[in-house]
Amino acid sequence: MTYPITNWIKMFGALFFAISATAFAQTPVRIIVADQAGGGTDFLVRPVANRLALQIGRPVVIDNKPGAQGRIAGAALLAAPADGNTLMITVQASVVINPHLSPFPYAPLTDLVPITDLVNASLFLLTPANLGPNNFQEFVDWSKLQSKGSINYGTFSAGTISHFGGLLLGKELGVDVTAVHYKSTPDALKDLLPGTLSFMWSGPAGAVAPLIKSGRLKAHAYMGTKRLAAFPDIPTVRELGFANLEADGWIGIFAAKGTPSDVLVKLHNDIIVTLAHPEIRTQYAQIGLEPGGMSNNDFANTVKADSIRWAAYLKKINYKPE
Repeated sequence: MTYPITNWIKMFGALFFAISATAFAQTPVRIIVADQAGGGTDFLVRPVANRLALQIGRPVVIDNKPGAQGRIAGAALLAAPADGNTLMITVQASVVINPHLSPFPYAPLTDLVPITDLVNASLFLLTPANLGPNNFQEFVDWSKLQSKGSINYGTFSAGTISHFGGLLLGKELGVDVTAVHYKSTPDALKDLLPGTLSFMWSGPAGAVAPLIKSGRLKAHAYMGTKRLAAFPDIPTVRELGFANLEADGWIGIFAAKGTPSDVLVKLHNDIIVTLAHPEIRTQYAQIGLEPGGMSNNDFANTVKADSIRWAAYLKKINYKPE
């Protein structure tokens, strides 16, 4: 039996489509994380990546690219095809703070497309258990008694909220503080716990929440606009009379400029479903956080507004890049 040429074309077309669809289904989604493995951001991303893989029926792989205030991760995202198969998750600072300080190889506000927030959270003012102060006012009193140059504080990287939070605190209290920069929160904690550092601003992700609950770290204040449900006894800086220290933070999910709009819509929908899953909400709740899930527009507006806010903060402290 012979077949008309049109039937052969249809058969080959159907076969090609089936093969292409199968290949696409196996194409992994690559999530570039601007943090080292085991860091606070990485800790929050991994359960989401696992759940997202189940949601979309495709592998999701994490590619850790820390360093250079997010430049390395952002450059890697923009070097990949803008097809939605590569995403980036990074902290607020690499998008809305550091671009005000020194040149970037790209323009974060225009070359990155905000999808949604992974989480919205801020930072605790932490001190080691062996430091005298047991509350914020005692910390203020203690800091004013210290000799110039003796107060060192840790950051989870230069140019982050943990860095500028320390400088803002020093300005508000009228004391000298010196930043000691690390590559990640776990690295900084190694020196904070024994008292090598006087204090640190850090979120509850990773090891921080258990260390607070066990008493190995003291948490005196929260930089966010409202108390965290998991730590209801830790007051906000506004409650303590230091509203000028207030700053909500976020970790954001971004695609590259040029990603098709229909792909962005599907990515957003799949990520929202993933973040709303009870398993993710439970895991985040254990450290006092709620998953994000803003609309594309709301998150884009937040990014723009925070860029303006941090430009004003940097001007206030007259910060000069180190």
